[in-house]
Amino acid sequence: MPQSEEPGEADTPRIVWKSQTEEQQRSMQIAPTPDELCAMARSREKLNALVITSVVGVTAVLAGALLYNIYRIDQPWIRLGQAWTLGVIVYLFGPAFERGPRRMGTSEPCAHFLEKQHEERRCGYLRIRHRLFLFIPGMVASWWGGGPLAAAKAQGLDPASWLFHFYDGPWLFVITGTALVLAWFGFGKAAEKATHDREEVYRSIGQSNG
Repeated sequence: MPQSEEPGEADTPRIVWKSQTEEQQRSMQIAPTPDELCAMARSREKLNALVITSVVGVTAVLAGALLYNIYRIDQPWIRLGQAWTLGVIVYLFGPAFERGPRRMGTSEPCAHFLEKQHEERRCGYLRIRHRLFLFIPGMVASWWGGGPLAAAKAQGLDPASWLFHFYDGPWLFVITGTALVLAWFGFGKAAEKATHDREEVYRSIGQSNG
């Protein structure tokens, strides 16, 4: 009997070579031009100032609210949780106060500026991601001390209402914990995006040098 042919195995080297060629072509097509890089650098420079200003503003508002709770609330566990959360926020976002928005130097190449920016973004996202769960002790202390229930009473909610029971139960703690997990994944995706952007700029530098 004639031996059956295996067209899949015979075509494998050609398929792999074609796939690699198409991938290289796509990489060359998406690499930005020098003019595009300079436009991206100017846009990134403006975005830096906006992001730093927003981070500083939000951090200041949160810090003010936490300080208010620390001095107004008598329950020691709630005060401890609020103080812990304040410390974590300052620890995570305090460097934004010192660093300020980075601007491109007059003689600095656009590509190098962008490459450094994307690397700083990647490191910053990973730094926050690796420390996000430092919020958990503060969350546990506030919940253990009856923080949600104290908030419900401060709002004057009816003890018979469903919203009061919602505050009185573990749901706020569960929702906050879920949001923390989602933020952990979100910062990971943002770091991957920053890595991709950095590699794209690096690839454009290699093409211009080549």
